[in-house]
Amino acid sequence: MTYRLVVRRQAKLDLRRATRWYEEQRPRLGRELVAQVDNVLDRITDNPHQWQVIYRDVRRAIVQRFPYGVFYRIDSDDILVFAIVHLHRDPFSWQQRV
Repeated sequence: MTYRLVVRRQAKLDLRRATRWYEEQRPRLGRELVAQVDNVLDRITDNPHQWQVIYRDVRRAIVQRFPYGVFYRIDSDDILVFAIVHLHRDPFSWQQRV
């Protein structure tokens, strides 16, 4: 089955903020975060059932090398990404978006 990836506006803002912060810490580090998130999004698109359900129908994929999680749900033919958040700062902030 082919799924369509839909990244919600708030998730894009999450990533933009994180990228900006990492770029301030070290040049190109923000780009590395984006590359790792893109890698996770590709893997989610290829096999969205690979990650376990952690809350109701929400799944979480962990970003390699960075303490971020990509939170999404499968809705028919769509994969809805609604949060990309730091897992240590505010690990439950994504629940407000469900």
